[in-house]
Amino acid sequence: MTAFSELLKELQVMGPLRSEGLSVPLGTSWLANCNLGIDIVAAGYVEEEYLLSGAAGVWTWDNDFRSVTLGSKPYTTRIVLRRPEDPAQFSGVVQLEPNHPDDDRALTWGALAPWILRSGHAHVGVTQDPAAIRDLQRWDPERYGGLSIPDPTQRWDILGQVAALIHFGLDAALKNLAVNQVIVSGWSMTGTFWRTFLGEGFHERCRLADVNAIDGYVICISSGGAGRAGYGRLREDITLPLDDPRRTIGRHGIPIIELLSEAESETHHGVLREDEDGPEDYYRLYEVAGTSHIATGTASILTNRRQFTDRGWPTVPREIVEAKSTARIDFVARAVFEAVDHWIKDGLVPPHADRFSYLPKEGRAIRGIMEESLPLARDRDGNVLGGIRTPWVDIPTATYVPHSSPSPGRCLPAAHAPYADPKMLADLIGHMVPFAPEHLAQRYPSREAYLARYCQRAKELVEEHWLLHEEAAELCSTERNRLATW
Repeated sequence: MTAFSELLKELQVMGPLRSEGLSVPLGTSWLANCNLGIDIVAAGYVEEEYLLSGAAGVWTWDNDFRSVTLGSKPYTTRIVLRRPEDPAQFSGVVQLEPNHPDDDRALTWGALAPWILRSGHAHVGVTQDPAAIRDLQRWDPERYGGLSIPDPTQRWDILGQVAALIHFGLDAALKNLAVNQVIVSGWSMTGTFWRTFLGEGFHERCRLADVNAIDGYVICISSGGAGRAGYGRLREDITLPLDDPRRTIGRHGIPIIELLSEAESETHHGVLREDEDGPEDYYRLYEVAGTSHIATGTASILTNRRQFTDRGWPTVPREIVEAKSTARIDFVARAVFEAVDHWIKDGLVPPHADRFSYLPKEGRAIRGIMEESLPLARDRDGNVLGGIRTPWVDIPTATYVPHSSPSPGRCLPAAHAPYADPKMLADLIGHMVPFAPEHLAQRYPSREAYLARYCQRAKELVEEHWLLHEEAAELCSTERNRLATW
């Protein structure tokens, strides 16, 4: 195969593309006409979109599941860069992610944008799935007509090349960033992207002069034990066996954190490993109590779906019968990502977290694509035991359930999803069952007493490094407003 360093020489960056009239990036940060997204200009940021052309390896597995290359093919993709307008305000940290094939959404941006802006970080989202290119070209044929990723297995090389491009300042258009850390992350399918990137050796290939292009990983809501969903495929006709050690995060000499909701934790029992503090292995597993796979919090930040609906193109609904959960795993994620920053930059070791407990194996339940799922131990209220203890489960007013029931005809999987059943989609959406009024009255002497305990727990989580001050304050403010309808 052509050496990684040789492939980097073929990279060409074109842009930034102009944004005017109706021609703006799909997934742009701010839609002023409907007050959706984040006005990053007001925060002192700029958004730039570039086209990137090069050659990336085409990969497959042999019959023994060993990764082999079939050579390389040319590609052209796009990257969206959000950075401080004033280079002096840039922290030196880039948050890099592969966009999710569902409308080419940048899920890390959706979860972290307020924290990224107040930290002075940059964010880069990369189109990496051929299915997303079809959506982009439908959105703007002129802007995106030249995009092409001939083979889906090129995605891992493409992201490795973008990481090197940014980290080593290989292009004049991006060179002024003065980058000193590249942290990569993904959610769900794009979290699995990075598990596969590590397991198949792409991290070790992604180097120049023995320097890694990637400094840290955060793999979110992706379970290595979830069968087809838990590990990417280098061949469409086979799935990596559940007992293959590559499904468990290995030792790579840099910080790696897995951040899971209850839903992924149910299938993660077969790939569990111990936390490590280095020097050759830096690893944490964080499981967040009272959270589910598809969570609240990003709908007001990501604009992709609204852009489609504004054109009159329907998007697939994801409605459930029950009351959708209001739990905020993204709030915990912001504290976790900040911990990764400090782990890399300052050597500040992040805390360990309690883990969930599983019920005995005879209580096992098989849930669709979630293979060999084990139920989690729960308290008398039905809320999970262990994990990172969020205020909504430690000072509860409801039972939080990581799975739901599909609303008939209103819960439809996306075309690219690794499942085709609405029940499986609803299985990824969390709901909550509010406590009865008499239960609340018995548990809390007054609304004010409840709110005081809730906010005190949020304050404790700041001291324990599971929340940042800004998110703790927002949780308390939101809960105070909700009390008006209690």
